[in-house]
Amino acid sequence: MKSEVLFVKVQKSDMVYENLKGRIYAGEFNIANRLPSEVELARYYGCSRPTLRKALDALESAHIIVRKQGSGSFLSSKGLDERDSHGIPERNKGLFGIIFPSLGRNYVFDIICSEVTRVLATYDCSLVWGGVVVPSSVNLMEDIKQICNKYVQLGVDGVFFAPIEYTPLRERANNYIEETFRNAGIPLVLIDSDLYEFPQRSRYDLVSLDHIEAGYLLTRHMVESHARNIHFLSPPMSAYTIKLRQIGYREALYDAGIPVREEKVHVGNPKDKRFVSTVLAFEPQAILCSNDGTAIVLQETLEAMGISVPKDVAVAGFDNLSYLAQIRVPLTSVSQPTERISREAVKMMMERRDHPEQPCRTIRLSGHLVMRKSTRFGDTTI
Repeated sequence: MKSEVLFVKVQKSDMVYENLKGRIYAGEFNIANRLPSEVELARYYGCSRPTLRKALDALESAHIIVRKQGSGSFLSSKGLDERDSHGIPERNKGLFGIIFPSLGRNYVFDIICSEVTRVLATYDCSLVWGGVVVPSSVNLMEDIKQICNKYVQLGVDGVFFAPIEYTPLRERANNYIEETFRNAGIPLVLIDSDLYEFPQRSRYDLVSLDHIEAGYLLTRHMVESHARNIHFLSPPMSAYTIKLRQIGYREALYDAGIPVREEKVHVGNPKDKRFVSTVLAFEPQAILCSNDGTAIVLQETLEAMGISVPKDVAVAGFDNLSYLAQIRVPLTSVSQPTERISREAVKMMMERRDHPEQPCRTIRLSGHLVMRKSTRFGDTTI
């Protein structure tokens, strides 16, 4: 049966506005009553200064902040007076929480967070904002404990959770979140990644991109673009989804009759020229990166080292972030089906709330290969 859900295209500035508003109402800026600088906010959200200013303009128009030339952005009397009541929306038919990694690193979660909010509204339910955590924060565990305690005290009906990555504390953080809500009897719906590495499976519902299929599609595309020596690169402490993408990568190589060798799979910092040099020593014709952020940083490092993309080496990533077509060498990627992920996650949550004893389910959704210049191996026109 065809879905009747209406999908709305969301501007980056709108999502920054909604998230900043949620952080204000959640009391994140209580002590200083002042927002971070535009430079800091733009870096946090991974957006341009003009995009950030649109979000700040909207906050000022809503009388939530006051901007003072040369001084910064401050909470207005309305922002101070109403933040607590807005931080705890009316329950209506349901009240839910969300815990996602920082938007600056994972823009795809930014989109999903906004869309989950919209889909919940069609069920006459609300989402409590303020559940975005920064994995690199020195106060990571304290931030997580504060968020979890807030949700437990509110008695939320469930929590949408994208497991934390890119930190040595990821297992401790994810285990704390899982244990807190399990003890409180609050259901979790996992988005994008399980809590355990494949083939292990947790006891929670999960909806995500079909990571194996995505890895296969990108690798096959590179093969069809006449690359044979294809490598896979990911940063340390990446999400468990990376192993699934690697499975797809290996399967595509096998089907193409290309030897699958472990030395072609690399873990390291794409900013580090010495690490990248160790990868280049294998003379790769293509490098498949674990996500778009890694691929973009790798392109910058390669350029600084005098290596041309895609003439000397093709590069691709995952997620299809909105700005990939505008960078100097537009990046080939697999898009995340964010609208469908959000819809299925909310549907799962409603069913889990009403039927808590049913077996856990997994939904993996196909992405879409978006071919751009970065994988035209050998192209000398760029």
